[in-house]
Amino acid sequence: LNCAVIAGPKAPRMCAGPSGFSTALSTLGGAVKLDEALGSLKPAEQYNAVLTSLLSRESASTSNVRNAIELVEEMTSRRLALVPNSVQTLVDASVRANELPLLLSALGAARTNGACRSFALPQMRIAAVPSAMTLSSLAELPVDDRTAEVAAALTFTALAGLILLLELGDAVDFLLPGDIPAPPLQAVLAGLLAGFAYDRYSLAGSALATLSRGFSRLFERDLQRECTAESASFLVGYILGLPCMAFMPTAARPIDLLIEAGKPMAALCPAPARLIDRLLIWQLAPVAAEHQAYADMLVSSPKIANEMLQAARRREASLGIDVQEGGWQPDADEERVRWAYSEARRLLKRFSGAREELQDQMAAGVSVGQCVVLLEERLKGQWSLV
Repeated sequence: LNCAVIAGPKAPRMCAGPSGFSTALSTLGGAVKLDEALGSLKPAEQYNAVLTSLLSRESASTSNVRNAIELVEEMTSRRLALVPNSVQTLVDASVRANELPLLLSALGAARTNGACRSFALPQMRIAAVPSAMTLSSLAELPVDDRTAEVAAALTFTALAGLILLLELGDAVDFLLPGDIPAPPLQAVLAGLLAGFAYDRYSLAGSALATLSRGFSRLFERDLQRECTAESASFLVGYILGLPCMAFMPTAARPIDLLIEAGKPMAALCPAPARLIDRLLIWQLAPVAAEHQAYADMLVSSPKIANEMLQAARRREASLGIDVQEGGWQPDADEERVRWAYSEARRLLKRFSGAREELQDQMAAGVSVGQCVVLLEERLKGQWSLV
């Protein structure tokens, strides 16, 4: 695509010169027809057409994504707005590149353009550290016993399988050499009934509940539950200015993100950025949403917040940020995590409608870019109310 294709003083700079891009626009025909087609478009439409073509799935390399970000910056300098379809294409191409700093640059450029105003909301200043009395009154994090639950389910499955094999062997004992001892089936059933009764009346059904959750973790996949957790982390991460919102929280990914893009992230957020606190709130958002909806947790994990905090403290020198930013004390990690959990619950309550709509769209299989466009449309009337 050369200078003759898009004429005029407001033609995209990046379409000119020998290093210009070969885009889908060139398939429209000869230079004259293409010039006529693009000439009938407004400058903003020309830019958006080039951007969408540049980031088509077939040509969306990392270098093309970087070039597209430069194109967005040029649009901003000329007061030309990105359209939702271009935002979706830009975000999806950045996600496919699997580089969080690149996704941050794309979202930052779109935010400056005015197309992603809800990313790193200026109103989303992190609340000051509460008093000791307030911290002590915060709700405890939900208990997560997934290790014990999975172990119980595996043990029960192994025992049940062993008994079943023995019973089958005993049934065909006449066909096999030797004697295969098997417990009487009546004794097995009596033991199961006795165990159920003991759990029901002495343990209030806790053992059966543990087994049930363990089997759910091993053998079930609940799409709605997954979308509940993912929509919460996406929404909270997006408004807090975290590009990792496109992925489910882990303990390691935020540390890598801070090393690679801590300073650009801090520049997007209202000062003081308090990135560690923002990441803690993001990590606990799916916990808050899932526990509120299901009263337990199968998808999310409350433990990763404290694990990330400990890892950040060990690698503080390489992170280049103050892990205790905000006035936290090193011995107050438990209170800090509980505070982050309460902040996540508060944000999810405030934006419950947007999260529910996002959950429905995720269940239908939309892309990250479509989720961004949805949130921008859903939140555009609430920027001053946060």
